[in-house]
Amino acid sequence: MNVKMKGIYFLILSLLTFSMSVMASEYKIGLSAWSGYPQSIKGFKDALAKGGFIEGKNTLFILKNANANRQKQIEIAQKFEDENLDLIYSLTTPSTVIIKDIVKPTTPIVFSIVTYPADSGLIESFDYSGNNLVGTSNYVPLKYYVDLFIKLLPEAKKVAIFHRKGEPNSNIQAVNLSRLFRRNKIDVLDQQPENLAEVRQMAQALEGKVDAIITTTDTLMQNGGEQALVLISKAHGIPILSSNKQGIINGSTFGPVADFYTLGKMSGEMAIKILNGDSTPKKLKSKLQNPPTILVNKSSIDLLKIKIPASLTSIVYVD
Repeated sequence: MNVKMKGIYFLILSLLTFSMSVMASEYKIGLSAWSGYPQSIKGFKDALAKGGFIEGKNTLFILKNANANRQKQIEIAQKFEDENLDLIYSLTTPSTVIIKDIVKPTTPIVFSIVTYPADSGLIESFDYSGNNLVGTSNYVPLKYYVDLFIKLLPEAKKVAIFHRKGEPNSNIQAVNLSRLFRRNKIDVLDQQPENLAEVRQMAQALEGKVDAIITTTDTLMQNGGEQALVLISKAHGIPILSSNKQGIINGSTFGPVADFYTLGKMSGEMAIKILNGDSTPKKLKSKLQNPPTILVNKSSIDLLKIKIPASLTSIVYVD
């Protein structure tokens, strides 16, 4: 082999060695968005970047969106299983249940926007998951809802709670909210639509029958259901106590909410500890944002002529 050929041989060998080194140091993380939630994904990525896991440099993110379709989510979970990922970030309860059932139990799963991770059977408790999952909940302690509601609508006597029929997390939230409102002598109508058409039909039938509408943190409300309620709220003068930040931004009246970007960052910080080998999901505690963010839609509250009492502070207005 002449000198020129030796040089080319060693150059190729060096490039292959470097390429293998880069591949070996690259982390592969699956992002299961279920139906979107870009702020959650951004918060997660921002936290990882701050921890040294930088997209395009040493970290590959594989983003999949099932568009709230269960069969498509099953296919995504199966693809994630084939990819031999270092970690999966999964959003919402339905998404995470499917991921957990299909992906091998040695793959770490960090979740977010899961309202009741223990009651839904994803983990044993917030303090100890008992498996390969850990993450953040968008649960807001119910006292914040009722306290805020009574302060802003002290004369209200009857409310309607909307939650998707058959969705575990929002059903739990609706049951507990109903109990607490009734304890405060406020009657509750339980509304369980399965689709957007039923949301509109049920809401239209409530004109003159309730003093307010309450939304839950389920996928139907977050994907068109709450927006349909906003139109009816403005047309018929019915205020909405919302569980969803985007819902208030889009016109719901007010609510104590969990910020998806903040939760994403919190989940990302857990992922860093796992990827660095400093901890495992079993050794980490799942968390929620406490206190929540209190949002008030200025246009909606002015339209409905609801006054903010001077005793209520730390409010963030959106318009």
